[in-house]
This record gives sequence, C-alpha cells and structure tokens, in this order.
Amino acid sequence: MGNNKKFSKAGQREKKDNQAQQQTGSLSQQQPPAGKQRPQPSSHSGRGIASVSERQPQPAAAAGTQGGGSRDKKPSQSGRSDGSRRQPQAGYAGKQQKPEQTKAHQEVSLTDFVVPLRKQLKSGGTKGRAITIETNHLALILKHLKPAIHYDVAIEPDKPKKSMRAVMEQFRRDNYPNRYPAFDGVKNLYSSSPLPFGHEIAADVTINVDEQAKIYKVKVKFAAEVDLQCLADYFGSTARANIHMVTPQEAIQCLDIVLRNAPALNCIPVGRSFFTQPNRMIDLGEGMEMYNGVYQSAVLGWKPFLNVDVSHKAFPKTMNVVDLVEQVCGSYYKRENSLTRQNYKVVNNFMKMLKIVYMIPNQPNSKRIVRVNELDRPASEAWFRNEENIEMTVADYFANVKQARLTYPHLPCLWVGSRQRQPKILLPMEFCTIEANQVTNRKMTSNQTSKMIKSAATSTIIRKQKIMDAVRQANYNSDPCATEFSISVNADFTEVPARILEPPSIRYKNSSVKVQEGKWGAGKFCTSNQLQNWTVLTIAYHEEERTKLPAPEKFSEMMVNQGRFLGMTVVPPKIAMVRIQRPKEKETIEAKFNELSDQQLILVIIPDQKQIYSYVKQAAEISVGVMTQCVKRKNVFSPQSSTVRNLLLKVNAKLNGLNHTLYETPRCLKEPCMIMGADVTHPSPESRGSVPSVAAVTASHDRYAFKYNITCRLQQSTQEIITDLANIVKEHLTYFEKTNNIKPKRIIFFRDGVSEGQFEIVVNSEVQAVRRGCAMVDPTGNYKPQLTFLVVQKRHHTRFFPMSQRDSEDRNFNVPAGTVVDTEITHPTALDFYLVSHASIQGVARPTKYRKLWDDNDMQEDELEELTYHLCHLFARCTRSVSYPAPTYYAHLAAARAKIYCENKSIDMNNLARSKGLLAVKDNIIKDTPMYFV
Repeated sequence: MGNNKKFSKAGQREKKDNQAQQQTGSLSQQQPPAGKQRPQPSSHSGRGIASVSERQPQPAAAAGTQGGGSRDKKPSQSGRSDGSRRQPQAGYAGKQQKPEQTKAHQEVSLTDFVVPLRKQLKSGGTKGRAITIETNHLALILKHLKPAIHYDVAIEPDKPKKSMRAVMEQFRRDNYPNRYPAFDGVKNLYSSSPLPFGHEIAADVTINVDEQAKIYKVKVKFAAEVDLQCLADYFGSTARANIHMVTPQEAIQCLDIVLRNAPALNCIPVGRSFFTQPNRMIDLGEGMEMYNGVYQSAVLGWKPFLNVDVSHKAFPKTMNVVDLVEQVCGSYYKRENSLTRQNYKVVNNFMKMLKIVYMIPNQPNSKRIVRVNELDRPASEAWFRNEENIEMTVADYFANVKQARLTYPHLPCLWVGSRQRQPKILLPMEFCTIEANQVTNRKMTSNQTSKMIKSAATSTIIRKQKIMDAVRQANYNSDPCATEFSISVNADFTEVPARILEPPSIRYKNSSVKVQEGKWGAGKFCTSNQLQNWTVLTIAYHEEERTKLPAPEKFSEMMVNQGRFLGMTVVPPKIAMVRIQRPKEKETIEAKFNELSDQQLILVIIPDQKQIYSYVKQAAEISVGVMTQCVKRKNVFSPQSSTVRNLLLKVNAKLNGLNHTLYETPRCLKEPCMIMGADVTHPSPESRGSVPSVAAVTASHDRYAFKYNITCRLQQSTQEIITDLANIVKEHLTYFEKTNNIKPKRIIFFRDGVSEGQFEIVVNSEVQAVRRGCAMVDPTGNYKPQLTFLVVQKRHHTRFFPMSQRDSEDRNFNVPAGTVVDTEITHPTALDFYLVSHASIQGVARPTKYRKLWDDNDMQEDELEELTYHLCHLFARCTRSVSYPAPTYYAHLAAARAKIYCENKSIDMNNLARSKGLLAVKDNIIKDTPMYFV
C-alpha cells in the first residue's frame, strides 16, 4: 500500500502536511519482503501484563482508592526498579530488531499487578505556565491518633431509616450522656475510647415517629479496634521511594463518619451530602423543588483533606396530590372523566412509594401518615363491601359515612397500606398531601434538569462564598464528636500549584487556527463528501395545521450556503412531509424511510417529543438502513447560521468526512495507535431489574484519532464491569485492521464510570479482557500491543478557584481551559491528575480526574496530560474543547443510542443474548458511515 511513511518520525510526516490533508486518514503498511518478519513492539514487563492467560485472574494487590497503594513494586526485567523511562525506539519506518520474547514476557500475569508509579514520587509534570490556585479541599489536622473502638449496632425495628440516628442519639443520652461517639446511620458506631458499658449493652428507646411514640430495641456490641495511627504511617511512607502502603480504608471511613455525625443529626442526609428545606422555594416543575445542601468527604492526597462543596437535589414538593395532578396534567383533571393513560402513568410513577399525610378536612383525628403503593380506580368506580356487607363506592363512603363529599370523584384513588390486606385501603387524592423532606432517587425530566442546572449555576466567587458559609455553619471544630477524636479542620481553602497547558493548533484543509479560551473558528473541512442526494423530511401529526409547521426551504438554503463556507458541496434537497397518527407513529415513519432508502441523508424535522426521535432512529438504523440527521422544529422556524454550521459538523462526520485534525501529531499517534473509550450506563433506580445496563466501547480507526466506530452490549442492571469486552476489542481490532491493513501497535484506553473502589476488579477483569481480545485476532500469540489504561472520573466535588484575574478567562472567574493539577490533592505515588479541558459556558467548571491503572507505554505526566487535553479538541460536533476526551464522549453517545433502540421493547432480563438483535444496526450503516451516532 505504500503508506508506512504515515507512522515514521514526526519530522518525516510534518514535511508532507499538505499532501496528508488530501488523504482519507487510513492506516496501512507495506507487507514485509518474503522471508522477513514485521518488527514487534518491545516488551516491558514492569509496566503491564505481557501474556494472555485464560485462567481466572487472582485478586491483585492494587490500591483501591485515592491515597492508596499496593505492595512493593517488583523490579522489571531490565533491572530498573525506579520506574525510569525506557530508551525510545526508532520510528516505525526505521530499522528495528525483533525483541527477545523473554520468559517473563510470556508468563507475567495480573497477579503481579501494582499501580503504575510516578517517575518521581511526590512530583508532577512540568509543561505549561505555572500558577497557584485554590481548591475546596480543607486540610484535616489529626492529633493524638489513638485506636478507635468500632461497635456493631442492631436496632429493631430498623425502619424508617431516617429515624435511626434519632434513636441512637436518644440511646446515647440515656446510657452515656458524657460521651460523643459517631454513628453512620445504619449499623456502625465509632468511639475514641471504650464506652462505659463493657463488651455489650442493650436497652429500649422511645422516640416520636410520624407523630406517634414508637419503641425501639437497641443493642451495641464491641466489634474491633480501628488503627488510626496507620494514617500517620501512610503519609510518612509516601516520601520514600518504592514504598506502597495499603490504603487505610477503615481509618478513612472512621474519619468520614466522625465528621458527618453532627450535620447528619440536624439535616437530611443523602449519600455524602446534607440538605435542609430552603427558605425560598426553587420550583423545578412537575411536582419537584430544589433543595440546597453541602457535600463533604474525607479524602487522602499528599495529606488528609476534607472535600467540601455545595450540593443540590430535587425533592417532591409538599402539596396536595390534586395540585400535583394539575401540575403534571394541566387543567385536564377538572373534566368529568379520569386521566389519560399517559397522565395516569406519569402520576402513578411519581406517587409510588411516597409518604402522604391523609386527613379529612375539619377532622383532625383522621390524620394518618401512610405510604402509597400505587394509583387505583377512580373513587366513583372503586366498589367495596363495608362492615355491614353493603356494597358502595369510595365516593359514596366518604359522602355518607365520613360526611365529606368529594370534589374530584373521577380522579384515581391512592392505594396505601399493606399489599396483602383485603379489601385494599383506597384514599381520595384530595384528602392527601405529600409529606415534606422525602428523599427519592428518581430520574428528573429534561425540563427539571435544565431548571436545576440554571438555578445552581454561579460564578466561582459566589460558589466559594457558599462553601465558606457552609463550613462556618458546620463549625467542625466545635463539634463534641470531632473534639473527642482530636480532629480539627482548617477553615481555609488549600492553595495548590497548577499549570496551564498550551492548547493545540487545529488544522483545516488549507489553514491552521489557534485555540483561544477553549474555542476556535471553523475552517474548510480537511476532507468532505458531497451531499448530493438528500431529503428534508418534516414529521407532523395529522391534526396539525400546515400553517403551524416550519417551511424547510430557507433552512435548506442555509445548509447549502454554510456547506460552501465549510468546503462541503451541498446541493438543494428534495422536500417531503409525513403525517403520523397515534399510536402508529413508528410504522408510518418506517414506511416513509423505505420510500427514501436510496438517499444519502434524510434531514428529519421533528416535533419536540422525545419518543419521535426514538422512532426515527429505530426505524432508520435498525429497520431500514438509511442515514438521518434530526433537527427540532424551533431551530427551523428561526434558523441561525451557527446552528446550521454545527449541524454540518455532524453531517460531515456521519458521511465519513474529516472535519479537522491536530496540527502537531502526538507521539503515540505517529505509529499505528487505537484510542478507545468505554462507558456503562445504568437504568434509573425505579427501572433496575427490568431494564438492562448498556456497555458502549468506541475505538478510533484513522491516524488522526478523529474517526471512531462503536460497539454496544446489553448486560444486567447495575453491572459495571463490561462482561463481553474481549469480543468487543476483537471486533474493533478487526475493523481497524480491515480499514488500515495493519493492527495497532498501541492501545490507549479511556474507561469512564469506574469508582475508586472498583479499580482492582477493573484491572483484573477488563485489562485482562483487552489482552484476550488482542490474542483472538492473532492465534499465534505474537500480537501484543502496548496498552495504557486510564480511568476517567467526572462524579466528584473537587473544584478550582483562581487567585487572580490574570489566571481566569471567563465572566464566571473560572480557571482557564488547560488547567492541570497533579500534586498535593492527588495520589502521592500513583499517576493521577485533574484537568479542566474546557471553557465553562455557565457556572463553575468541573475538572475531570484521570487515573492511570496500567501502562505498557511508560507514559509519564507531561505526555499523558497533553495527549488527554489534545483529545478533548477532536470532538466532531463542535469547535470547542470538551470536558473529557472525544472517545469517552462518543461512548456516552453510543450508550444513549443503544438505550433508544431498546425503548418500548420487550427484553428478557434472564436471557439478554436473545435481545442482542435490538442493537443490530444495518450493515450498510456500519460499513459506510461508522460515525452515524454523533
């Protein structure tokens, strides 16, 4: 093929930049002359697994959490035990010697895994402009670290959960009023020294629950001593090279519970956050309101910290249930008939398992607090036999027996009480009010999410002030529990060194542009396909008048003009319309797509209804095999050139074009390299068990790391480990080789969605699976690409605050895009870092945290941080750097698309293999337009 020059040294490639722009970005290599072997990558047994073992992996001695470590690092085969860098190999096109396949290279397994070390312990990278910033990590001062006493607590009955802390607080007052142990709200109690009752104590406690006295039986029993001195030993050890202490996990848990004890008694605890009912209600609509709270967590960096942040959560509003129906359904409830099927479903899902306060007006003795099972029949239609065996409706019962005539007898009743009780207890909605301060984990609607984001977004200055106010209000240093443990908190933000990385220049067809403040102006696409045979299709309901529908002609004209600006030939399209009628929307759309199946692209103008988008994608990609691009009506009614331009970014990528590339190629991409991203998305809490999780893996297949293909799998709900990763990797490697006539020499794997407690199992399962996938494409066992495996973490509460205007670029006073922190608040020995790769559009920018778990490529801080930052500039949808690397972003999009394919489908959770056809995208889509998902 004559293309192996593409992976020679940087200088050789850069001389031919203009020529390279005319190529399609495929990777290939000449076949070696007869009798000669293709050079193999060198082994590096000290950095990762060097052989593929089909045996079950054994537990690894891995650090599980930030601040953790593992057993002592074993020296590599070269004799290096200091983690020093290997000598670089010659460029891919240069002369190389086939490395010796050592015994160690063949036999090292994951049982020898240790977390890859920093090159120099307690140090970070050096590239970029050095600055100092503040972070919301408060230093913890730990004095007199004596062993803590751990007690097991048993409370009967153990419900309601929210009362357990009140029970234990009353138990403390009754039995050891001068002591202040810390209770976790479930079953663990920690004391700074033995409590005054010996080995075990049991007693009854009476407290008020739901306005009624309730008796609890409490037993507290000695469990173990917790060594807190190990914290001092741990931090002392990190200064000495090659000493990995095991993370003092139980000691950290003890610290956390001690510091959470006081706020948990006075606030509403949810996970690691605490909420209070706001003085001013922030309405999110559809029965929900926003509470403000405080998040806190003890974390280990180079010393112990308390991470404190503001937090926000949606709570059900305290309101009459009829008012809820009005919010959800409009004025429909006033009509003399019951709810529509859709409205019934929405209200039923909202009310399930909520507590309500039932009381007949002017009858205070009727007051009860009960939990809702679900909605039932309307009060006017719900018949039952009373104690005198007289048959009557619920509406008649309240009118004649309770002297309370119903205003809305046509509305469904609430079924409450025991599910086994017959007849059912049915209560009219209008006598029921939703109880205050109830914690739910239900998924918010898109409108609620949007309102919450808008309400919570503030500048860094306001956010810092809110955090400092919360710290003052918490008053940690006056808490008797913390005082008893000799723990205090520095109330000031911690100053940490940071660096601002230089953004990459972006290459277009005939130009290059500089990135400024995380964004740049688009030039002409590097490569593009002509859009010659396409249709603009408007989807409308039968009852909609034509005058209320957008005219697509102007929008089409803007597509043609903006295409010219971007160097893409767009000819005027055909114009079509399809009218749909419930409940046959999907069938009608599919029939229309079959008529237009010869089109390059169908641009679909859709109404603002989520299910229509799902029907479009199911019909186009699963049933018919035609490329679509959806656009909302509102964007066609009032078209903006920026909207049309962004739409063409997606269209060009979908049609296998190359929008832009990095001006300078990162070192790892100068030879065949596959960049991968992976994520597992889970169903909402109320759907777990009946809806599968989706594992999505993306992989690049061009030399620029711009073009990606995707693979998805269904797996059991909440299953985080990707169960079929070996076969997925095999599919991606096969696609890469088919596209480029060569296998990748390197794999850089960005794994999203993994918590720190799962690091060990991810390495034992998924790194092993990647290796098995590599072996599956080469049964000889000679194919062993060098693997670097990183975890991407977004769900944390670390935030950065600039200390001067010079170190900020936006109106919200955020740190600039490219800000990286890899010392002080990071792991002292393993390589991890925080990176703000984007310019925040609203609110405080959230850095993304990266942790290296495996590294055959020996990539140190500067190289890894720069590569990660540069990959954030290769997202096809926009001309901005995004908050995490493009392959990870694409994994999210792929998982979202797979969930759409499964909507309104019957799935056998006991045999998910039967449902794999739900994700079977038509072959022509996968083959011709692999980036159909962007």
